[in-house]
Amino acid sequence: MKRRIAALVAIVSFVWLAGCSPLPPQSVSLAPHVKVPTGNVGKGKTVALKVVDGRGDKIVGYRDTDGARTAPIKVEGELTKSVGEAAERTLSELGFKPVPFKDGAPLSMTITIRELSYSAQSATVTRKVAVKCVVSARVVNGPGTWEGSFPVAQEKEVVSTPDENANARFVNDVLSESLSMLLSDPEMVQYLGKDTLQGKPIKGE
Repeated sequence: MKRRIAALVAIVSFVWLAGCSPLPPQSVSLAPHVKVPTGNVGKGKTVALKVVDGRGDKIVGYRDTDGARTAPIKVEGELTKSVGEAAERTLSELGFKPVPFKDGAPLSMTITIRELSYSAQSATVTRKVAVKCVVSARVVNGPGTWEGSFPVAQEKEVVSTPDENANARFVNDVLSESLSMLLSDPEMVQYLGKDTLQGKPIKGE
């Protein structure tokens, strides 16, 4: 009987210690999927594209719910590369020809990742995960410019601590939605596709 009690205590202690063990850091792989209406808006126009990581902190957030900040979440690889590849594919689908950015290009787009954040809070039984993304863009077409910002925030309730794949999906979701909002914005698409001649707009006014 004493052996059984000792074994039971050991098992309970192991489970308790496992539950209290610190969470490890994570490195999430991002590959945003952008959804836009199809159409040959660009008609083969060349667009100089640049993606800028404007975040003040490269850490996306922390997995801890107690504010310990010992389990950071970072992006695997270059965030600008994954966003740039998604933007290039989307612009090509819209009929544009994206090329590397060059100062003085008559038609250009600069996409800036302003925020990409993650936070976790403990509830009675579950935990809440809040993710947010803010992407902005600046389009130069001839003598004029267009600017816009696209914030997306989501909150999810989970029973167990999300693993690396789950957190990658959470962050990918907000990043994909923010980019989709930007690249399908009717005003932006119309401005990007507007023709200019000798610095004067001749269509799309």
